Amino acid sequence: MSEEKLQFKVWNYEEQTKMKHQVFKDYFDAWVKILGKYNHLNYIDGFGGIGAYQDDKGNIYYGSPIIAAKIIKENKKTAAIIVNDDNQENIENLKKIVNYLSLNDLPIQFESKKFDDSINQLLDGVSKDSKLAPTFFFVDPFGINIKYATIKRAMEVEKSEVLMNFMYNTIHRFLSLDKLDKVKTELFGSEDWKKLIELKGDHREEEVIKLYRAQLKKISKYVCFFKLEFPNKDRTYYYLVHMTNSLKGCIIMKSSFAKYNHGRVEYLGNRNAQMRLIDVNEVKQPAIEQHLMDLYNRQSKTYEKILEDLIDSTAYLESQISAALHSMEKKGQIYIDRFPKTTESKKLLRKAIVLSDIIYFNSFPTIERQNSLYKTKVEYGSYTINHVFGCAHGCNYPCYAMMIAKTYGKVKTSDDWLHPKIVGNTIELLDKELPKLKDQIPFVHLSFTTDPFMYDALNNRNYPAIQNLTLNIIKKINSFGIKCTVLTKGVYPNELISDKYSKENEYGITLVSLDKKFRREFEPYSAQFEERINALKCLHDNGLKTWVSIEPFPTPNTVPNSKTGQDLDKLLKKISFVNKIIFGKLNYNCVSKKFEHTEQFYKECSEKIIKFCKDNKIEYYIKEGTPGHLSSKRDIFIDEQ
Repeated sequence: MSEEKLQFKVWNYEEQTKMKHQVFKDYFDAWVKILGKYNHLNYIDGFGGIGAYQDDKGNIYYGSPIIAAKIIKENKKTAAIIVNDDNQENIENLKKIVNYLSLNDLPIQFESKKFDDSINQLLDGVSKDSKLAPTFFFVDPFGINIKYATIKRAMEVEKSEVLMNFMYNTIHRFLSLDKLDKVKTELFGSEDWKKLIELKGDHREEEVIKLYRAQLKKISKYVCFFKLEFPNKDRTYYYLVHMTNSLKGCIIMKSSFAKYNHGRVEYLGNRNAQMRLIDVNEVKQPAIEQHLMDLYNRQSKTYEKILEDLIDSTAYLESQISAALHSMEKKGQIYIDRFPKTTESKKLLRKAIVLSDIIYFNSFPTIERQNSLYKTKVEYGSYTINHVFGCAHGCNYPCYAMMIAKTYGKVKTSDDWLHPKIVGNTIELLDKELPKLKDQIPFVHLSFTTDPFMYDALNNRNYPAIQNLTLNIIKKINSFGIKCTVLTKGVYPNELISDKYSKENEYGITLVSLDKKFRREFEPYSAQFEERINALKCLHDNGLKTWVSIEPFPTPNTVPNSKTGQDLDKLLKKISFVNKIIFGKLNYNCVSKKFEHTEQFYKECSEKIIKFCKDNKIEYYIKEGTPGHLSSKRDIFIDEQ
């Protein structure tokens, strides 16, 4: 289409300019939607240019002032638009385009001034008591006549952002020219650029960007440089520089740039089309993981802090950092403590990572205690140890341990209890306590208020840190000639078969149902029943002592419409290989209390278990308060002399 028909002039549309406009359009649309939701907005274009472009095929494209105006209008936001260009012909051409596109209804103010004069006059006109609305500055000059002091003033506007063209190719060519010393000093905001004159090639470019970025970091929390090369040369043309004090803004801008550059945060000219996103991910994922571990090993950081550290100092996108953390979590290299643990429905564990989540690198949430071993009042227990505070299984019987913790103010909500913490000085305490108590302890139970092999349902495995601590505790206790009894709703590791652990240890699982619906409702984040049974069977098949706690066994009305949940015969058949069974009724449950035949139900269950155990030569214990209780069996874990 000719300029006569268009009634306005156009420039040739270069590929790097097209890329710049694509990125700007994508980001500015997001900026307007987010900031414009509750704010009046300002858009200031420092070098408006001619306003329109034409490619080799005759297609017409528009420059940044028109892109911004159209976005504001399409989003129906209120905004003041100031377009500046010191070339009056450009201003007149921009007015024609505005009229041609019917954008006249927008409050667009045109100024034909030098950029610095325009911005400083605007800011000088704002009283000290008033505040400018969130303002987006687009600064796209042809040369290097940008003053650091002006950019500094722009960034002092609350919620302001600057997208600026840093013309490196021009700066590189004029860096050694004495007659432009003042211009370069005003550009960098210091005379440190003089130290770079003797540098050559890539080293010079690296140091120029390093210096300018350091200067901009003094006035903006986040500063991102995006390199754009010449279309036909393997050489830098200029950098797009984004300045913002918003983490979200920095994340979105990087994502916008990568969106049009195959996942990269640089434009490589004609080579750009040859690059594929999968190549970027394959190369970056291991590098990001290693970088994260090198940076934070044995530390804990919020996801927000990690992003603050990396988002503008590396080429990594937020999505790539998140993917790397998910991968490291799967491999057990990190633990992610999510707040809250579950989705709003309270039915599913939350997979996404949000800013408040805490990432533990080769570490785990830790507390310390003054004592470790204690003598329990649980009827079949002796000494016990609870080396983890809290439990991630989310049992809803309800959980007695969680109820006690809430009563004593150790946790405020059930979600607090879902965030386990290991007792970091447990081994140290055992080294002090075991020599003194070893002659008094027939066995040590792990554990009554937590789970020693706690299951991580999100990653389908036990928590590595808890499992490793538990194994070390068992080994330590065994080294004093004391056996351990262990109870879990997790999965026993095969390592227990090793000779490192006493063959006198007794390993148990809690199993009160085989119904999946029951587990989802009452033990939602524990290990699958089959996983528990198979792991226990493996220990049994390798000559180790095993047992099952069928407690708290629910009444039939707790699992309505279930055909398998209360099939005690089927459950017993599944565990017929074990050495011992403990049985107890469900307490503290409102639904269970409404069951009309509770006493008779539990009496029949106890009789069935006793008969089954006698027939299969299995030791058994019926707990106090449960019909069929036999006090003579309470020392079920103490070996007969």
